[in-house]
Amino acid sequence: MISGKLLRRAALFLLILITAALQVQSVGAQNYRFAIPTLRLQVFVQPDASVRLLYEIAFDNLAANQPIDIIDIGMPHGNYDLNNIRAWVNDNSLNDIRHSEYVKPGVEVHLGRHEIRRGERGVFRLETTIPDLVYQDTTRQDYASLQITPTWFDRQFISGASEIWVVVHLLPGLDLDEILYQNVPFTEKIYFEEQPVVAWRANQAAAGPFLVGVSFPQRGMERVVTLTPLQLAAKWLEDNPTIWTGLIVGIMILFSIIFFRFSGLTGFSVFVILALGLLWLLNTQPIAVFAALPALLAGFGANEYHLSRRKTTYLPALAHVEGGGIKRGLTAPEAAALLEMPLNKLLTLIIFGLLKKGALTAAQHEPLTVAVSHSFRGAHLGSKKERDKERRKAAQAAGVVLHKYEHAFLDLIESRPNAPVHKVDFGGPMRELLKHAAERVGGFNINETKEYYRKIVRRAVTEAQTIGELPEWEKTVDRNMEWILMDENPSPVFTHRGYDYRPIWVRGLGTGAGSATTSPAPATPGGPAYGGKTSFGDVAASFAGWTENTMGRLASSISPESLALPGAKGLVNLSGADRVTGDIFKALSEGGGSSSGGSSGGGCACAGCACACACAGGGR
Repeated sequence: MISGKLLRRAALFLLILITAALQVQSVGAQNYRFAIPTLRLQVFVQPDASVRLLYEIAFDNLAANQPIDIIDIGMPHGNYDLNNIRAWVNDNSLNDIRHSEYVKPGVEVHLGRHEIRRGERGVFRLETTIPDLVYQDTTRQDYASLQITPTWFDRQFISGASEIWVVVHLLPGLDLDEILYQNVPFTEKIYFEEQPVVAWRANQAAAGPFLVGVSFPQRGMERVVTLTPLQLAAKWLEDNPTIWTGLIVGIMILFSIIFFRFSGLTGFSVFVILALGLLWLLNTQPIAVFAALPALLAGFGANEYHLSRRKTTYLPALAHVEGGGIKRGLTAPEAAALLEMPLNKLLTLIIFGLLKKGALTAAQHEPLTVAVSHSFRGAHLGSKKERDKERRKAAQAAGVVLHKYEHAFLDLIESRPNAPVHKVDFGGPMRELLKHAAERVGGFNINETKEYYRKIVRRAVTEAQTIGELPEWEKTVDRNMEWILMDENPSPVFTHRGYDYRPIWVRGLGTGAGSATTSPAPATPGGPAYGGKTSFGDVAASFAGWTENTMGRLASSISPESLALPGAKGLVNLSGADRVTGDIFKALSEGGGSSSGGSSGGGCACAGCACACACAGGGR
């Protein structure tokens, strides 16, 4: 068995060899140096929408030791035929023509024994016919369009400027006045042997595109290439690879957001497969970019709409058992978690419940700021176990029950003295409550249990609304306050015969469920103020409105995503696919055991009417 240390040494040695090889190739590429005094491209338009290209390029070899042995020439598109290409240097025929390793699309012509040595000039010529380069003009229905740029070379190999000519020979029978240029004006527009000819001349380095275009009547054309607007846009993307790449990156980011929002951060293996397939499609079919964008945007909107409409947003996966019976004995916050009510309502139920028990006191009501009551404080105790024990004693003395999940809320509030409730991050305690609620209902019939607690809420509301006597009404609301708050519209319940409900922690009747109550007095805005904010009397005067405002403020304090719970946060849970994929890979793992020369330049930029570019070429 080969040791890991030996493998690492072998890998390091291989890396060194590869690096050295790349450096040698790079050094060889850097040896090329040449001037191009003239570059002429003649384009002969054919009736079948093809064009015959004739290059004539003069090379002066300026390199110290490197002959020009290979010349790369860019092609307008990949639909060219090597058998239909002929090349010469100094009138010597060249027969070794291959697909270029550096220019895509393009060809490389090997000069062989006719290579251009140091200090020599070589005149290189190439002739070929390229199909489908004359397009339907998008500005005039009866016009054709041709755009083209001569091949160009990597700037690091070129010395000086070049006299560049592009000459387009059009079909006979056209008037010179009918022939129009695109973007770059003609240098010449003449008849030559009864054929209209247009030409452009530039004096610049042949290190970038020199894009020119011509529009002319279709008389004499047997056909032109017709593109739909979508195909034209795809063609534009092909000619602008930077924009194409940017759109692909944006689409992949959007796809990732939609997928993981849809799956609730599950199904990573499925995502990888789909993402690779989409990436391949976008890279090979530019038209797919324009199809994917509206589809993904529509999918994003639909996904967000359904996520906002559905109720299951934060509860962990529940073990649902048909016929498992109803889980009774849940507290109001636990039942609210099971019914997946808004998190701000759930937090309000917990805070109000602790205020009602006397475990919390209200230091300020607007915004709501609470403090742990003296007998329930545990920061001075060393361990959580000791804190919980002392709080249970305090609760027993007050005649109330302190539930397991409430200890975490008290610990957090005690650690944030004087902080308004909506400024405290209750994500940790809330996460424990949700897990606790899910564990309690596991093994029961979830649907029947949910309906059972919906009936409890409806019964609590109905009971309070049907009581006539004010003292009995107040006692009923005291007892069922949390269940009443779970109703969709609890506000009417807290007003009875002109009196507003006064919560037990405002009335100052002591703590605990067994505290005595008295008949409420008519609501008045009196009472001691706290910190210049809303007074206890104000809260009592409009408990329903104050509760609604408090709930609204708490809506921003917790989001489902912050809970980071496993469960149906998306529309579909794909975690099963991840497990299956993991098992497959685990099973598989257990069962298995240049020619010297410079790089060529390039890119092709095409604008305006439907067009064709002779893209980047290069020299060696």
